[in-house]
Amino acid sequence: MPWARRLVNTALVVAGVVVACLLGELIVRLAGMAPAVRAIGVDGQDYVYQRSSNPLLSYELKKNYRNDHADLLRNYPRTNSFGQRDLERKVAATAGVRRVILLGDSVVEGVGLREMDDLISRQLEQLYPGGTLEVLNFGVSGYCTAAEVELLRTKGLQFRPDVVVLIFVENDFDNFNQEAWLLEDRVRRPEMVKQLFLHSHLFRVLALRLDLFSYGADSRRSSASQAALGNDNVVDGFTRLRRLASQEGFAPVIAIWPRFTHDAVEDVHFMPASDDLVIERLARVNGIPSVRLSPFFRRDRDRQDHPVNPRVRYTIGDSIHPSRVGSRVAAAALKEILDDLPPAPLVAGPMDSEAAAAAAALSRAEVDSAVILLNAGSVLLMQGENEQAVAAYRQALEIRPDYVKAENLLGVALTRLGELDEAEIHYRRALSGKLENLDAYSNLADLLVERGGVGEAEGLLHRALDLRPDDARTHFTLGNLLVRQERGEEAVEQYRQALAARPDYPEARQNLAELLRRLDR
Repeated sequence: MPWARRLVNTALVVAGVVVACLLGELIVRLAGMAPAVRAIGVDGQDYVYQRSSNPLLSYELKKNYRNDHADLLRNYPRTNSFGQRDLERKVAATAGVRRVILLGDSVVEGVGLREMDDLISRQLEQLYPGGTLEVLNFGVSGYCTAAEVELLRTKGLQFRPDVVVLIFVENDFDNFNQEAWLLEDRVRRPEMVKQLFLHSHLFRVLALRLDLFSYGADSRRSSASQAALGNDNVVDGFTRLRRLASQEGFAPVIAIWPRFTHDAVEDVHFMPASDDLVIERLARVNGIPSVRLSPFFRRDRDRQDHPVNPRVRYTIGDSIHPSRVGSRVAAAALKEILDDLPPAPLVAGPMDSEAAAAAAALSRAEVDSAVILLNAGSVLLMQGENEQAVAAYRQALEIRPDYVKAENLLGVALTRLGELDEAEIHYRRALSGKLENLDAYSNLADLLVERGGVGEAEGLLHRALDLRPDDARTHFTLGNLLVRQERGEEAVEQYRQALAARPDYPEARQNLAELLRRLDR
């Protein structure tokens, strides 16, 4: 009978998968394979992050971390003795010095910024002469609102802050710490197994229930974190923030981070048929003042004497994370906010069920797999695992075909493998449309130079500098190109500009020294 035949076939498939899994599991255990890479790594000495025993946090920054060659993905140059990306701080406050804690995720932590003085916290602190304000950086990449408030409770309150500013970013509605949800796990799994887990519901069920390849253990870790965070992390986080403020006597403020596009600075997530943002309504329920940062960025944009691309001027190119200029503008905005902050008591109002429902609709319970795949690919690229990096980037693009950052990095991996024709295709895709990837200009220029396309390469680099005049890498690449053309004096100027933008750029310093020697200077 047909139904019986289908039943037998299904049973055979299931049995085959189980046998294959058990054999694969045995092989892996016998081989004693090493831990795999992660989006935010926690199992290696090079990683700036480590696991946290607190399920609300999942992971945290290591204390006293140092790395002179930090890649700004897995690590940063330094952390302090409290495990924050900040200067060393004393627990006891100095008399006459106002103390502010800046809470947030990667926007506050400073993804993509090498120099600590370029972070929002340090920019803000330096706006107060004579050291009259301390701004402690309590940003951790990937944290949602509830985790940020928990970090304040467990680490921040010992510093007795006068003010706590929580910078709210649009993805903070998600009910998980993004980088704690990972596709790569503690055991290095065969590629076939990873693909089965990604694409086969049946295999996922078996792997999780039988704990094959440690999928069950990883799921339990993630489940514990999700259970601790709950399904209303912003609503619960604001309630906890109000209670801590009342108990400890600090003034809380919500600073709302905008989205930056090629032609606008936008606020997102409005209430239906209202000018109110969802986050403003949720803050109001708890009596916590909230301020949009978007008007401050628009004001800075209007002051410029030439057209400005907000994404390029204010972010590192990804529409969210601040550039040095973005940090400076944000710091100036926060100074105005702090100077005008009224000493009003927190008065909680009735629950805003409409705003809570809107927040629930905006939240996700699953991580953006494309981001995790891109981050994992980037770590593989740094480790020289170029073929595996290519596979990760291709998977990211399958999930999100318009992911220009993945297009650019796929081009980098293919270039290292000598697949220059395909690499060029992906670089050009990364430069198409309104959300071009700025790194792709230099990468494509390098490739074109090797293939004899010097004229187009120089044009690409000048275009990149039009978009971001202080980009050290672009100045460096243009300097190298000018040296090849024996335009030494122009190259000297480009190397000098690269070092002005990034003083710790050893390759630029070395190339400049060699060029000056050749010019008898």
